[in-house]
Order: sequence, then C-alpha cells, then structure tokens
Amino acid sequence: MISKTEPSVYLDTGQNSASTRITSEQASNVSNVKRMSVSLPGDTASMLEFLAESQGISQNEALRKAIATEAYLLQERQQGTKVLLQKPNREIREVLFR
Repeated sequence: MISKTEPSVYLDTGQNSASTRITSEQASNVSNVKRMSVSLPGDTASMLEFLAESQGISQNEALRKAIATEAYLLQERQQGTKVLLQKPNREIREVLFR
C-alpha cells in the first residue's frame, strides 16, 4: 500500500505544450534545439500518432514528452526505484521493463 504521509513527486512532461512549441524560424535561432529526422516502423509511428491525437498535441511534442518520461523512469530505476501502477480497484501492480 502507498503511504499517504509520503510527499508526492510528479514528473512534469510539459502538459501545457503551447508554451513549449517553437516555430522553425525560432528553432534556427536557438542553439539548444537540434533538428532531427527519424525513421520509425509502422507500429511505432502508429503509437506516436495515438499519443499525439489522444493528447491534442503535435507528434513532435508527443515524442519529446515520451523521451522525457523514458529518461525520468530510467533514472529512477537505476536508483532502485520500483514503478507501480494503482488500478481504480486499488490493486497495485509493478511495471516490469525489458
């Protein structure tokens, strides 16, 4: 059971995507932005489309959020943290990463 006295820690993946979107003109003027091209298998591209459409964001923003989430989870797992999901019926399951 999750202790109610422990402070909650949340990952901010940028839900307010409007504030993080930049135009291609702005991107060319920002030194920390790197333009990339990726090739994705069809099933992965479909997952990216699903992520973007279900959140009402661009595929670029969905990919950025997915990478931020993956990096956060990896850092936590490397420190020995378990990733748990609590279902609506209060059942708790551990997420296993392969």
